[in-house]
Amino acid sequence: MSYYLATRESIVNWIKELALENQVYFPQKHGKVSYRFTQVGSDSDIQFACYVPTVVPPIKLLIPARDELLQFKKNSEGKCEVSAPLDTSFRIIAGVRPCDLKGIFLMDLFFRDGVSDAYYLTRRENTAIIAYSCVSACAPGAFCAAVDSLHHTEGADIFITPRAGEDLLIETKTELGKKLAAGTDWQRCHENAVRNEAASTPKPRQFGRTFPVAVPEITKIVAGKYQSPVWEKHVVRCFSCGTCNLVCPTCYCFDVTDDLNLDVASGNRTRTWDGCMLCQFAMVAGGHNFRNEPAARQRHRVNRKFVYLPEKYGQGAVCVGCGRCGRQCTTHIDIYDIVSDLIKEGGADDVTL
Repeated sequence: MSYYLATRESIVNWIKELALENQVYFPQKHGKVSYRFTQVGSDSDIQFACYVPTVVPPIKLLIPARDELLQFKKNSEGKCEVSAPLDTSFRIIAGVRPCDLKGIFLMDLFFRDGVSDAYYLTRRENTAIIAYSCVSACAPGAFCAAVDSLHHTEGADIFITPRAGEDLLIETKTELGKKLAAGTDWQRCHENAVRNEAASTPKPRQFGRTFPVAVPEITKIVAGKYQSPVWEKHVVRCFSCGTCNLVCPTCYCFDVTDDLNLDVASGNRTRTWDGCMLCQFAMVAGGHNFRNEPAARQRHRVNRKFVYLPEKYGQGAVCVGCGRCGRQCTTHIDIYDIVSDLIKEGGADDVTL
């Protein structure tokens, strides 16, 4: 691990130089108000100050909406041949904020668990992450500090932190990060000086929206609210469109389809994004739907973020507080509001299923 000081201009030039020989993605303006992680070109607007959260989180670059898992065909002898294409191309995702970095870190855990997912992990192993620390809330709906995402740094190869002046502090956290930083004219600085400066740097008293209790207590509260009327309160205006799932940095459910070509001898298997808020997500053979009502699906979604996965992996809340779900929801249903209402309700249900 090494530390450097660099000017904003030198960082921008460095990113553009990296893009000359690599696929580099950075949050760039798309349309009038939206931002998305777009491949960097010579004329790209690379800036860190005026950041607006992208509609789609950077993790989706590693989990395409449609991902081909395998191809199959019958050979001349009538036997089936199967090939599984893996994406081994190298990419750099730059400008990743701590909440999205935590999302990537959590996805790494999920896709390594049990039978590891070669498709995701191959892309991840061939991806460098250049993260950037937040000094103020990026949007009115952000609540990253409330779910312990604000100071997340694990998973980054290079972590950039703004300083009081014009310089930026660069931390190379991995061997790949050192390789990317090689050849720059950044000024080397000592770790003790960095720690002293960090300790003396004033922090905002409140960073985005907050909860009145800490994450461990939220987990206990949500777990005890299976029968709460809060689940019905927020879904009366829900269209079950699944947008909240599609823009979430930690949603990873998918559906798998086999498609046969017209020659009836070849085809492929693909997976596509799916989401627990969609009406048919929990439908099984025979037409039975385990979560037919929107309130049941909402309850499952919130429990996944604050109870089920936190208890399984021990990494705190799986909601990273980016605020995308509430921001992109057509009717402004916000997971922050749901959890806040559960906390206000107090106590626990008499019956927990």
